[in-house]
Amino acid sequence: MIDVGGSCGALIVFTSESMLGVEIEIRRRGQAWVGTHTAVRRRDLRDAVAFAGVFGSIVEGEYELRTPAADGGPTGDGAELEVAVVGGEITQIQWPSVTAPSP
Repeated sequence: MIDVGGSCGALIVFTSESMLGVEIEIRRRGQAWVGTHTAVRRRDLRDAVAFAGVFGSIVEGEYELRTPAADGGPTGDGAELEVAVVGGEITQIQWPSVTAPSP
């Protein structure tokens, strides 16, 4: 459920299908990672299918996002993506795709 209004907004992080089931962790910029996360799920839309993680209600501000490392642990203290969330609005972003290097 998405609940926005006042100083709370929402964040939808669209991804590629390859991220289905991956957890995306979020923190306020400069704060400690505390484990707040959401899973990437298949979203059946009216005329299409999308893959996204949804943070349904978060206080407006600057945020950092990351995913777990391949070994199941966090990717470290660094963020993989930064985003600003505005109160009363739904922010939509695209997770960067990783392209394998050419041989």
